[in-house]
Amino acid sequence: MKSLRSVVIVAVAALLIAGVAAVAIFSGGSGDLTKGAFPHRIQSSLALPDGSLGIDQRLTSLAGDEFVAQLANIDFKNGETGEDLFRPNGTMKSREVFYKAVEGLPRQLKWRATIAEDGVTYMDDAAFWMDGSRQRVGTRNADGTYQIQTWFEGGVAEHESTVLAADGSALYHRVLRLDGTLAYVGENSKGTIEEKTFSDNGQPLKYVQRSMFRSHLIDYYPDTGVAKTDFLMETYLVTATYRDETGNITQKREFTFAGMKVIVYENGVPKYSQFWQRLNPFEAQKGGKPSVLQIYSVARLDAQGNEHWKLWFQSGTNFEGKPPVPMFSYESVDGLPIEESGHVKVSNYTDAGCLRVETWSDAQYGKELRRIEYPQDRGCSTLDLPLDLMKEIPFVAPPKTVPEPEPHHP
Repeated sequence: MKSLRSVVIVAVAALLIAGVAAVAIFSGGSGDLTKGAFPHRIQSSLALPDGSLGIDQRLTSLAGDEFVAQLANIDFKNGETGEDLFRPNGTMKSREVFYKAVEGLPRQLKWRATIAEDGVTYMDDAAFWMDGSRQRVGTRNADGTYQIQTWFEGGVAEHESTVLAADGSALYHRVLRLDGTLAYVGENSKGTIEEKTFSDNGQPLKYVQRSMFRSHLIDYYPDTGVAKTDFLMETYLVTATYRDETGNITQKREFTFAGMKVIVYENGVPKYSQFWQRLNPFEAQKGGKPSVLQIYSVARLDAQGNEHWKLWFQSGTNFEGKPPVPMFSYESVDGLPIEESGHVKVSNYTDAGCLRVETWSDAQYGKELRRIEYPQDRGCSTLDLPLDLMKEIPFVAPPKTVPEPEPHHP
């Protein structure tokens, strides 16, 4: 008696044999029943891109046995349409975008571009306003740069001119207003970027120059074109010049790792100077903490900026937050600048600010001619501090960095 397992195996085998025979009968021989009923691939493909791309659908027509893209019709979500044309090798040859159709009017081209053999690099492009007037023209130059010109609506008045390097960075950018006046011009030449911005009346508003180790920033009074603030930023030195609306310098400042030098002007002529010592230079430079400044010296100047009298103060963290204490002073007795004087008086003070010794020399660091010492057990002779030279004067701080890595008009 055969087992149930043997019966099942025999039955399955019979069914398989019958199935193979049926295929042979209905196909007229061995082969694929579906052959000829469906092609390997259809001659078009439909893509539904991510909605963030602004495309509703993209229908691509395929050509040849390799089913290479030949033409793509694009429907944008805003109602505009586009056409991409491909070469026989499948690289994109050109692209066109059309405005949303208006009933009763012919289809209006919005933008077109010609693509290089690599299917990626733009060789030229053009854009048009709704009325068909020119809006933009771009052309690839022989050196690989790309030049772009745009127009205001109507296609008559020029708006912007731009030259881009092969990598897409800006080499030149000029912006005109509708009335033809220059609003901005910027140029990148050999690693140095220079930019100029102008007001409606043609006066300069801002000047920026920057390179790897040097930046220069000037802001102007808008009505007169007079430089208001002038910041020259180098690796270890920042120089700031401030002017009033008449063009007279009001103060100059030099910012270094050690501190800040200030020259104060009166009617455009140097009057006195200050030096403020930075008590936390490392923390301020590397840690980004605010600078802690303490007045270190003051000097009276002549019209050429030469020092005729100079006073130094006790300095250091021991004196932080305390009233300034004089340390020593130099004074020209013959009316010449201290560095040129043949008769210099030097006064030295104790840590408490008491006059300790006075000397007269034949030069700033010359031979001593006379000396007077003041014993401290006989009392303390103090100096009336020149408060008019020591006051802090408000100022606009230079920027830490100049923004924008290439010519750019906001």
